[in-house]
Amino acid sequence: MIESTPDAQVAYMAGLRRESAQLDYRRWAAMLEFLDAETARIEQEGEAQQQDLALAAVRSVVAQANGWSEHQASGRILEAETARDDLPNVWKAFGEGEIDAARVSVIANGAWKLTQARSIEKLDARSVAYAATHNVGELRRWVKRFIARVEPDEVEKRYADIVAERSVTIHYDEDGTGSLYAENLPSYVLAGIDQRLDRAAKAITDDDRTLHQRRADLLVEALDHIDPDNEPARTPNLAIGVMVPASTLAGIDDQPAISADRDWVIPANVLRTLAESSNPFWYRLTTDDKDDVLAVSYRGYSPPDHLKNAIRYRDGTCRYPGCATKATNCDLDHREPWPDGQTCADNLWALCRHHHKLKTFDHAVPIPHEDGWAWDVGGTVLTE
Repeated sequence: MIESTPDAQVAYMAGLRRESAQLDYRRWAAMLEFLDAETARIEQEGEAQQQDLALAAVRSVVAQANGWSEHQASGRILEAETARDDLPNVWKAFGEGEIDAARVSVIANGAWKLTQARSIEKLDARSVAYAATHNVGELRRWVKRFIARVEPDEVEKRYADIVAERSVTIHYDEDGTGSLYAENLPSYVLAGIDQRLDRAAKAITDDDRTLHQRRADLLVEALDHIDPDNEPARTPNLAIGVMVPASTLAGIDDQPAISADRDWVIPANVLRTLAESSNPFWYRLTTDDKDDVLAVSYRGYSPPDHLKNAIRYRDGTCRYPGCATKATNCDLDHREPWPDGQTCADNLWALCRHHHKLKTFDHAVPIPHEDGWAWDVGGTVLTE
């Protein structure tokens, strides 16, 4: 039973924090031990040209064991290897529960940006004390300042490298909304956008929207008119697919529409408004008994476009466990190779290029499973 004094409660929470950090450490250390053993086995037994694919299959096992995506697993593995091999003080403090996995990740990511061994040694020597007494956000800012101070000559090169990785990504939430992220853009460009949005939003009068709402609406309006004469909805190969219950369109109930990649939803009332708008673009795929496009087989290797779309809408994402690559960005693979396997919906599925290669070279083998299909990866069975 916990003592009721404030000091005792604070000490108890601090102890739990240390135990949690040590649990993180054991998890990371076990992951590295498994990877080291599997890497040694593959290098001994596998053909040189196939080793990278074999190691990728092992990393997919690590991802599922830890509940991570493969992308997350690759990052965690690299962070763990960096901490263990290049940051001995950080790794020791991690094992003792002085710092947790989140802080180790920040320091390891900082080490990747350093080019000189002595700079990494300084980071290892100085970061633990700060990390143990500050939160993750403060530590991230400290690491940025440290990098700029110890290797100022690399600032310009890092700037060019980072801007070369600029991107815009969209993340969907479960309630019919989402967020747009523009990353690795030049600071001066973002500062200019920030000021223009502010000025335009403040110029709008007699409006009930908040300043933030007006800024958001102005940005969306600008992006929505990039190419008004060639909107994605009008281009069959770029169709935005949603699965809509007939009962929703008929107004019988309010089941939401779900995107083909299962990543976002449209509330029923919003969907009905879109469907009744003056300029809707709908591509209908019928799957009833009378005209089911998924029930037809075709003679050739490549399926027709309407079947490709139907399968991609059906699968949503790559069918390899844990992979979130959108089906629209995947290959359509014959589960049983053609021509022995038919070109039909039952034998076609979406696989991203990476997992398609794992299957092709037998590093991951699909096997029948009670719930559909599973994958045999070096004796470990992964399920969807």
